[in-house]
Amino acid sequence: MTPQLQQAVKLLQMNTVELSAELIQAHETNPLLEMEDPVDREEVSHSEDTVEQESSDESRESRDEDWVSAQTYDRIRTSSSSFDGAFEIPDSAGNLSLRQSLEQQLALMALNPEQALITSLIVQYVDDAGYLQINLEEICNECNGELEQPGEIGISDVEAGLSLIQGLDPVGVGARTPGECLQLQLKAMASDTPGYASACTIVDEYLSVLADRDYQTLKRRLSVNDDSLREAIELIRHLNPHPGYSVGDMKVNYVTPDIVVEHHKGAWLARLNTNALPRVVINQDYQQLVSDNSSNKSFAKMKEQLQDARWLLSNIEKRHSTILSVASQIVERQQAFFEHGPAAMRPMILRDVSESLDIHESTVSRATSGKYMLTPLGMFELKYFFSAELGTDSGVNTSSVAIQTLIKEMIEKEPPTKPISDMKICEALNKEGYEVARRTVAKYREQMNIPPSSKRKNL
Repeated sequence: MTPQLQQAVKLLQMNTVELSAELIQAHETNPLLEMEDPVDREEVSHSEDTVEQESSDESRESRDEDWVSAQTYDRIRTSSSSFDGAFEIPDSAGNLSLRQSLEQQLALMALNPEQALITSLIVQYVDDAGYLQINLEEICNECNGELEQPGEIGISDVEAGLSLIQGLDPVGVGARTPGECLQLQLKAMASDTPGYASACTIVDEYLSVLADRDYQTLKRRLSVNDDSLREAIELIRHLNPHPGYSVGDMKVNYVTPDIVVEHHKGAWLARLNTNALPRVVINQDYQQLVSDNSSNKSFAKMKEQLQDARWLLSNIEKRHSTILSVASQIVERQQAFFEHGPAAMRPMILRDVSESLDIHESTVSRATSGKYMLTPLGMFELKYFFSAELGTDSGVNTSSVAIQTLIKEMIEKEPPTKPISDMKICEALNKEGYEVARRTVAKYREQMNIPPSSKRKNL
């Protein structure tokens, strides 16, 4: 493949975040490229955009420019302003990290030098969830390595330091296992809390039995009835198995949609989310300078950079066009999905879109992989809309996504004390005319991370 084609394939595979980083890097390495921040573009009114575009078009025509650098961005942004509404992506906000919080609490305590050394080392090995990720022997050896006379700190000293950490906020921090984390939280409660005694016994001895939802065994070993066991289980469920996440500066990576779907004039339409991308254009003064000195060998490097800039912008326009064409095909074929939800999803494969657009299936795959679509129903990866075809008694085929939705709805409506089995779900679907085998039901249930009926049983 030519370098230009390789770049086109590379850009097509990128999502919005990756492409934004690529454009920033290109701007930093190529002086002929100018960048406009997407936030600044929002401050310009539609009328000003139109005047600016017309004047820039005239300027480009007067200079015989063979590349229209910004028409795609302006055209898409102008057309998107006529939609009914727009979606906004929230910004994440950080706060004090878990380690910083623990260090601040320790600074308020009157600790001797040995205690300060031990607790500071322990804090360094507490992960974001609040768990200690190193054994006490290693901490003991590391502490002694910091001292002039090794051996002064023993395991009992490290255990005492860990107890200090486990007495800090949030309750449960510094635990080495999930069971210990729950034990610490129970110990901080009043002993007259309903279900307290049984909850402590379950956490100490029968967590695996609780995980298996073997309530008969729990009632027998604890010598309690349904109501008492229910109180103990509810108490355990209200505990936090990851206490560190309630404090730390937990980074939330929001997915930036490449496509936004909105309702417009009675139909669902797709548009590119170009506002999430920086706008890159060719510097007109530099371009004119290169054109005026095309025969000058000293401008050979700038001439090469100008060609690279044109290739980049041309491939970006091709990328936008391909992704928008593929997304528009998906939305056009899945109008029922946007009207009625996943249960109305139509079966669709890559070949359906590739044949409609007269492009290769690999191109459709690259255009949909890692790209996300923001809709009133939520955020979906473009690949979500491609699903297998399943037969029905009526002759009208349905998609695997629709079947998964029906399975999920049945499980949500099942009685908690007697969950419905995969075979029962299969029989119910067959009665409704869907040709689905039991192993298919089990496969779809696992894909949705729904446990088997034996694990879904409640009191």
